[in-house]
Amino acid sequence: MHYLNKLSQLPFKNGSTKLGIIRLYSSTPYSEQLKSWKQNLFKKKRVATDTITASQINLLGNTLDHPKFNYDQLPQEGTAIPLGWHLVFFPVRVPEKELAREGYHKDWSPPGNYTHRIWAGGQVDWVVKNPLRVGDKITMEASLRDVQFKDDSVFVWVNRTIHNQHGLALSESRCCIYTDHYQMREREVANITENKSCSHDILSNPEFTYSIKPTPVTLFRFSAITFNAHLIHYDHVYATEVEKQKGCLTHGPLSLIFMVNQLDHHLATRDFDQTACEKRIRNRQIKSIDYRCLNPLPVDEPVTVCGRWKIDQGLNPSYDVWIVDSHGKIAVKASALIDDA
Repeated sequence: MHYLNKLSQLPFKNGSTKLGIIRLYSSTPYSEQLKSWKQNLFKKKRVATDTITASQINLLGNTLDHPKFNYDQLPQEGTAIPLGWHLVFFPVRVPEKELAREGYHKDWSPPGNYTHRIWAGGQVDWVVKNPLRVGDKITMEASLRDVQFKDDSVFVWVNRTIHNQHGLALSESRCCIYTDHYQMREREVANITENKSCSHDILSNPEFTYSIKPTPVTLFRFSAITFNAHLIHYDHVYATEVEKQKGCLTHGPLSLIFMVNQLDHHLATRDFDQTACEKRIRNRQIKSIDYRCLNPLPVDEPVTVCGRWKIDQGLNPSYDVWIVDSHGKIAVKASALIDDA
């Protein structure tokens, strides 16, 4: 689980940044190499197919202790999967020799010494009328959206779309940061905490809360399900001695699942009056979520998922959702649009 530099907080909305912008410093020894890499990367597309199986959903259900999918409760074919659970499909299928020395796949990684990868955030937009279901044959297409430089780091945005037999089911944008050193975190945290998008009133008065403590087993299981070999999530020596963390870190995608699942549960189990008008909202579903990872979430430390209806929601009902770490700091923050049709 990682976080985004204040200087790089560009919107994640599709089309909101100019593609192809990259600032190269003449002092960077890899400038020409990076230019060539960037040009080739924009030509690259990754297409993969997968099947939503009952077994994979059950394994994630046991990892999260989901009441509908834990133990031996395998969902029947046609069952809609919880939002966010698409993240356990389309693993990068390569042998170990093709991975970075830190264990992650190198599909979108820059050349040179930018080997330290940080999951910074992203956005997911669901087609509410076309949920992914058990048994679906699904296709994912990924392409580069943007590459930018900030200080000593490379920011890579990748767009992904997932289709089933009925058409587009969701679109997603992800941002990862690649840097050549391990000391960026301290500067990042100091900067990012000065720029909170959620108001103090919202943060101090959540409408719902949910506490969880990711354990080494939780992180190992999620790594196994997603075929994610990044050492930061399961190798204590690497996490503490190389990356100088307190321990292994919770995955960015897992943090997103925590937030989406708790908000979805809240919307499904509670009717409430919209405070900004007299309209009563029913059949509420999450339409999209835009999130940023701000601070790491070390293993074996309790975290709290919080959420509250946005007072200034404008034309679209929306929620602020955030994760607070064991020290009361915001680790992840998000804004979710709600479909109330």
